Amino acid sequence: MAKQYKKLQQKIYRQDDDKQKHKRQEKVGKDYLLLGVLIFTAVVTVAGWESLNNWNRVMYVLLDVSLLLTYIRRHAKLTEVQSVFADRASLVSIGFAVAMFIIVLIQDFME
Repeated sequence: MAKQYKKLQQKIYRQDDDKQKHKRQEKVGKDYLLLGVLIFTAVVTVAGWESLNNWNRVMYVLLDVSLLLTYIRRHAKLTEVQSVFADRASLVSIGFAVAMFIIVLIQDFME
């Protein structure tokens, strides 16, 4: 009975390992659109630095950081913990960028 139980456990755990290997080996797309948007926002940030106020500068920098973290998470070979950290940092960064956008809108339309 114990031998059969061990054989079942080995089959189950081996299947889980195979699923994880296939999950890790999935090919990720080229993400040309993500790269295009990342480069565009970086160019806008650099080109318009003098004409942007501080709120706009922070918003564009946070947007660049969020896009960069998303690209890194998708294409770098990260551990599980690093991937979760990059994902959460990207979400926090985009959340702050949206908050900055709302602040800029309120400031521009209240004047």
